Order: sequence, then C-alpha cells, then structure tokens
Amino acid sequence: MFKLSRRGWNNVIIVVVLIVITLLHRLEIAQQENSAKRARPLLPESAVVLTWQGPSWQIERIGQGWRSGPDLGLDSTQLAAHIEAWQGWLLPPGEAVRGNPVTLKIWVAGQSDPIEVGLYQDDGKFAALLPPSTWLSLSQEQYRSLLRPAP
Repeated sequence: MFKLSRRGWNNVIIVVVLIVITLLHRLEIAQQENSAKRARPLLPESAVVLTWQGPSWQIERIGQGWRSGPDLGLDSTQLAAHIEAWQGWLLPPGEAVRGNPVTLKIWVAGQSDPIEVGLYQDDGKFAALLPPSTWLSLSQEQYRSLLRPAP
C-alpha cells in the first residue's frame, strides 16, 4: 500500500474528482452530439394534440373525433389518420433553409401556448423549424401534406 500523508491523500482525491467530472462532461457532450444526429418527431411522443392549425385550415379535436374548418372534405377518421401520421413521422436533422416560412400552430394538452413549426421551401429543399432552433428535413410529400391535408 502507498504511504501518503494526509495532504497527499487530499491531493489524490482532488485529482480523482477532477478526472470523474471531466469524464462525465465528455459523456454528456457525446450524448448531445448523438442526439442531434438522430431522427426526431415533429412533436413529443406523449403530446396529445387538441388543435392543428395550418395556413388556411384548422383541425380540432371534438370529443373523440376531429373536425376541420373550413371543410377539407375529410371525415373524422381521415383527419385522425393525418394527425397520427404527422405525429408518427421520424424526420432526420436538416440544415437551415432560407425563405419565408409557413407557420403551423399546434395546441397540445397541458400547454397554454401553441407549438409553432415553421415550414420552409427553397430550391427543392424542404425543412421544418422546431422551437427553439431545431431544423428537420422534410420530403416534398410531407411538406405538401402539412400545407394542406388531402384525402
């Protein structure tokens, strides 16, 4: 065994604590980088959508069903399928896209303010900007579906 003075052992403990802190910090940074590279949904998995408002339409929950205003020509089951599909998308991280956004507002249970999602299109690139500053890539079909749900 090592024979160290009390002061020597204190120094050993300080160095070990600094090493542990450094390792934990590097692990946290690695997790953040890995998280930024993973596909994400538009909304948190546990979010219960109450209203999904597009540029010229709105889908709102009425009891167990859904209705749209103005009428999109979709019944409650089709509207529910659109909401579920949108919530189920896993979108890859994307790069910032220039242009004027089309804003979607999504009210979810438990939050007083809506979640605002900006949809961007520029030169064949489509993206969604989630708060605070997370860019996700969209396909052209996904972009069109979010702009105006169709049967």
